[in-house]
Amino acid sequence: MSVSGQVTWPPESPVWSFNWQMLDGDTEGLVFRNAFFKGRKVLHKGSLPMILVRYDHGAGPFKDQLSTGNAPNPVLVHEGSGSGFRFIAVECYHRISAYRIIERWIFWNDGLIQPRLLSRGIFYPSSHQHNVYWRLDFDVDGVANNLALQHTYVATDWGYGKGWKPLTIEQDTDGVGDGTYAVLNKQTNRGYKLVSGPSDGAPDYISPHSFAVVRFRADEDLKGRLGTPHDPELWKHINHENVDGQDVVAWYIAHLKHSGSDSGDEYHACGPDLWPIRY
Repeated sequence: MSVSGQVTWPPESPVWSFNWQMLDGDTEGLVFRNAFFKGRKVLHKGSLPMILVRYDHGAGPFKDQLSTGNAPNPVLVHEGSGSGFRFIAVECYHRISAYRIIERWIFWNDGLIQPRLLSRGIFYPSSHQHNVYWRLDFDVDGVANNLALQHTYVATDWGYGKGWKPLTIEQDTDGVGDGTYAVLNKQTNRGYKLVSGPSDGAPDYISPHSFAVVRFRADEDLKGRLGTPHDPELWKHINHENVDGQDVVAWYIAHLKHSGSDSGDEYHACGPDLWPIRY
């Protein structure tokens, strides 16, 4: 079964437009396509293809996927406000074994995007980590001329401000730096900054990276078929191709810790903030 919808919001004076979809089977949670902010393209596609769950001992690892098959309730689209701003959110509730999971994407009227995963429940009484993989196929002001950057602690200026290091070939990172990244259009200087969330944690031996950038290849968009419980297999797509001024795909990975002594009743959340630059 599949469900889908189209959003143009707010209706009286739209700033956001996008399509969303969720499928059953070997899939990737809520999928957002052709996201435009103020008439300018931001994302060709955004999705969450996998969650790798590593236990300290006694169970796993596991690979979880979000789909209509483990979503007992319909996808919810709703509006809200906070701190003087308005938002529209698309979310879905999932049950996977003992876990209760909410996948939520929030689009604010100032351009902020907040992909979120909330999880509660205890499958096995051991501390564990949910490694959450978001795939962000940026098309900032179009398909071409995009470039990913990582903010470092050094004062070097590579031409994009102090500390902003261009990632010019396909690569992954292990969290070196302050957890801030960006994707820009080299001609217009518009883009989006990705800021790690306060609970997004640190890599582990199953999920050894926090961010990766690859060149878009249609045959590499494997949806939920990418990875195993033991290996996300991003390395298969990191071939040191040039990504300087290309059509780039960013992977953002959050590492959500969950204590085995927790009651399992409280939701824990992770996910980055995506802030517009010059939109």
